[in-house]
Amino acid sequence: MKSPILSISRLQVVVEGKKVISDLDLEVAVGQVVAITGANGSGKSSLAQAIMGDERYRVAAPDGEASSSKVTFEGKDLLAMSIDERAKAGIFVAWQNPITIPGVSVFSLSKSSFEARGYKIDKLTEFKTRLEEIARDVGLSKEHITRGVNEGFSGGEKKRLELLQLLLIKPKLAILDEIDSGLDGDGLKIVGKLVAQMKLKGTAFILITHNKKLLEEISVDKIFEMKYGKLSTRS
Repeated sequence: MKSPILSISRLQVVVEGKKVISDLDLEVAVGQVVAITGANGSGKSSLAQAIMGDERYRVAAPDGEASSSKVTFEGKDLLAMSIDERAKAGIFVAWQNPITIPGVSVFSLSKSSFEARGYKIDKLTEFKTRLEEIARDVGLSKEHITRGVNEGFSGGEKKRLELLQLLLIKPKLAILDEIDSGLDGDGLKIVGKLVAQMKLKGTAFILITHNKKLLEEISVDKIFEMKYGKLSTRS
């Protein structure tokens, strides 16, 4: 049994006074793919937000009492880390609705993300060549690298840009929130291939999806269903 990279115990998450996740337990091991399904509003994306550290998603009991929630990443208290610290530690989230960042090129974002992860760039020309290679692998072009982040991108192109970032920074834990949205059949195959490659190298995945076709493309270790902020093993 591989050791857990992420361990969640009795997680409670409150947004604007409403409990959206209740007493949730989850363990994800190194190199493991865990899928979470469930209806819209069941708490799937709220879980991703809480893991990443969005301050709107407060880890506490709704009545104001001290929370018994415990979340560790590689044995360290994740709840004590800032968003930047979590990203630097190796947590990556591909969000359901990627934001547009006018005036910031894909190249600049990629360079910043790469360096924030702790990697060193010796030569910018070599980095740019590598970025263009990854872009091609996920179905984007060299031209996408020079454009503003998601400016004028189609839904599928936005998701492919998320895949580019995932391949570039090589996180320890990747949370893919509806990564299939906007992707065609070829895009789903790219996701399946990418996850398989990274899983072999030790990356753990939490896959949030409704798409049965995506689950057919990926070798999933465990599937959970979320209802009303609680997880149950899917039969």
